Amino acid sequence: MSDFKIIGNPDPVVGKEEFYSVNTFLPSVLPFQNSASSNSFEQPVKWEIYILENGRWRKTKENDKTGKRISYTFLQKSLERKGIRILARRGEDVARLNVTTHPAEKPKIENVELLDKSGKKPTAPLSYGQTVKARVHCLHMEKHKVYVTLWEDDVPKGGHNKANEKNIIQTLSGVVKNGKADVDFLLRPSFAKIAKKDGAEDKIHEYYVTTDFNKEKIASNNVNVNDLEAPVAPFKGKVPVQQQAAAKPKASLPQPTQSKTKAPATGSSSASKVKAEITKVHITDTAGRAISGVFKDKEIKVWIDSKGLIDKEIRLKLYDEDGISDDLLFDEKFTIKSNIYAVVVPLNQIPRSKGGGYWGEGAEQEVFAYVEVVQDTSMHKQSVVVDVDAKVFKPDPVEVTNKVAKTGEGDKNDGKNCGEKYCISKNSPASELIREINIRLAGFGGNVPTDKFTDRTEKMIKQFQRDYMKVPETGKVCGNVLRAIDEFCNKWQEKISNYTCLCKGVRSIENKCSGFGKGRYKGEYSSSRKIERYHKYERPGMHRSLLWGTSALRFYLSKQDVYKYLWQTAGYRCWDHNRSVPRQTTNHMGKAVDIQFSKNGTTIEGRRQSNLPILHEIYDKFYSKYLQAKYQWVGGQNNFSIEPIGIGDGLTNSWIHLDVREFDNEYLDDEYFIKTQERVINGSIVELAKKLGLLNTCMCNSTGNNSDKKAAVNATKGGRIDPKKLKASNKIKEFIKGWEDFKPHLYNDDSKDHHCTIGYGHLVHLGPCNGSEPQEFKNGITKERALELFDLRIVAFEKAVQRDVPVPLYQYEFDALVSFLFNCGENFFVKKKAPKLHKNLLDKEYEKAANEFLDVTSGGLGGLVKRRKAENNIFLNNIYDSKH
Repeated sequence: MSDFKIIGNPDPVVGKEEFYSVNTFLPSVLPFQNSASSNSFEQPVKWEIYILENGRWRKTKENDKTGKRISYTFLQKSLERKGIRILARRGEDVARLNVTTHPAEKPKIENVELLDKSGKKPTAPLSYGQTVKARVHCLHMEKHKVYVTLWEDDVPKGGHNKANEKNIIQTLSGVVKNGKADVDFLLRPSFAKIAKKDGAEDKIHEYYVTTDFNKEKIASNNVNVNDLEAPVAPFKGKVPVQQQAAAKPKASLPQPTQSKTKAPATGSSSASKVKAEITKVHITDTAGRAISGVFKDKEIKVWIDSKGLIDKEIRLKLYDEDGISDDLLFDEKFTIKSNIYAVVVPLNQIPRSKGGGYWGEGAEQEVFAYVEVVQDTSMHKQSVVVDVDAKVFKPDPVEVTNKVAKTGEGDKNDGKNCGEKYCISKNSPASELIREINIRLAGFGGNVPTDKFTDRTEKMIKQFQRDYMKVPETGKVCGNVLRAIDEFCNKWQEKISNYTCLCKGVRSIENKCSGFGKGRYKGEYSSSRKIERYHKYERPGMHRSLLWGTSALRFYLSKQDVYKYLWQTAGYRCWDHNRSVPRQTTNHMGKAVDIQFSKNGTTIEGRRQSNLPILHEIYDKFYSKYLQAKYQWVGGQNNFSIEPIGIGDGLTNSWIHLDVREFDNEYLDDEYFIKTQERVINGSIVELAKKLGLLNTCMCNSTGNNSDKKAAVNATKGGRIDPKKLKASNKIKEFIKGWEDFKPHLYNDDSKDHHCTIGYGHLVHLGPCNGSEPQEFKNGITKERALELFDLRIVAFEKAVQRDVPVPLYQYEFDALVSFLFNCGENFFVKKKAPKLHKNLLDKEYEKAANEFLDVTSGGLGGLVKRRKAENNIFLNNIYDSKH
């Protein structure tokens, strides 16, 4: 009998690496020896992991390893498994070890400190234009996001004090890595206004940061910063202090023709000796004249004076200065062609809403330019501020929306059809919302990630409305379309883990990539033809449009029973994997996926001639018909494409290859390639629209959404009726307001991410308040305005209950669910955050569902425990009691 056994921890903790080895009857072999050469007669040990599903053990695909000693790190999802088994196999010997995973210890933030850019404690006062680094030290929070807020301190003794509440500067986030999260803040000269706004201030300004954890603010040490007027040594690579002699300088600028700087001849020896730097950035009118007073022309010219930067790429940003958090108006990259280089910026193409002026800030925008070298961001410079008439900027539809929301009772959208008044269409300005729509619905007719609403966008929306939503086609976007996109994304998102590089399964590759290449060979080509086909670059992840095209493909395949999507045979393939084959193609470096199918239950596999007609059928009926994918890249520019089908090299014989190789370069930018699951969806599209101020667009229901339409439910004997016939009662509205409480000023809610909120729990935007909020909310709102916002928002939660709980309900059961989702989020059921509660509702197990309310308390938070009990009381007993 063999003594072959697995040695290792049967009770691993989630997130912690555990090592496993096998004992052996050969005393000369130690468990930590992994070399196959240690015993030339010994067979290798192969490792596998199985999970228990439906009473059977299923082998996982991604956990195979070889060696006498290996390691596994169990993830959070392992806590939900009914059983996990590690199996080791050597020849005919087999050993098994059942493991039970346990949650990690409770997370904790130990402290936060404020340092200089290099990560050291400052030994002398810093200067405006330098960077401070907030370092948050954490326990058991690896890969978690933490938020840090910068404050100016007016109170002696340091630490956070309520007296500083008006001195908030900025909130940024960072991700915990190796027990710490670093967040960098640029000390903009405009911050000095905060320090001076209450009158005279010492020559030294004090700053500190806080981070929130368990409803408490943890404050850092203070850092001293020299006032702008204090004489200090200039900081290398930063904006010289002497250029910031006043908070809002209005000095006339010299004509660009007065500069005596000349560009050295290309290739000359003197050119290589010039120190590369940006010497000056200034703004003029398009004729090169200095600006004085309020500028009213449609275009400005930004001049960049530099040395040694010809043919280098720079990034030009235009900001509206507001003294707290400058608003970004314009952000583009350019290549420097001369030592004096000018860029014309069309102000009339910049939406007025980007500067916040439409919220009543004033008739002028205080604009400055900021320029940095892309290859070395330590080289940067900014201009002085110029005043620009707000009317120059492009009028934004949001202005009309907000006016109606405030004063137009007769026009106020109550969740019904807006008559296309607030719809997003071809007449709408470019925006990130439109870009997200073009990405997430790319599989409905094909599209590129542009921020413009094009003819293709309109056709794509119509196809989505027809095939997914089952509503009349308008080609326009209102709230019903946005909510349907969120629903589609939550149901059909791809798992990024299925796309990781195949090199992990090749033993001969020693230096494997982390899953999505190593970022090598950018800008290098394997041919004199510099096109993407020959681009050797290992892209940083998978292209989002490709992922969502695959999601749409799976959706369409699910509507029939003949052809079935089985799995991906190849996602990412790095250069190390290419060399192991060998091959030279680079399509699979983030731009392609190979998919295996079956027909009538038979897997399409092997190098068989009989496969080819079936693959052509799948291409014609799905890829070509719905994704508009082009065959063999013919006519493929800015379209999905597939490789040719056939027997032979470069042909697909049992799978279909889909790629985005023929997208223009601007649509293959690194920003569209992702490697984490959260960035597949990249957040709720409804919340993005709200963040952009499109509240009435979000609330409009237009023609509804029939994606999950079921037969109408008539009143039952017990009195329960179809929830689509129900609305939130006045009693539940008063109940919710009793729990939320009216707060006239902005605050961060008690959720894990501390979302910015106002009024009766009205979500302003995701994440903590950071100074970017509309001026209306910064000024505080009245109770009447809060009630108006509440009535607008409650409709979304009525629709969520009607959408996600399609079973008969009493009015009070419906009300309890509206309150529950108002507190937890309208997509709480879609995201499967309360699976037992949702399942019991769908199974009409009403009493069991009511009891599940009591478990949704974020680990037993006192306020949530009380609220869940109150909602349980409504659901079971029709008793509305908001006292707490």
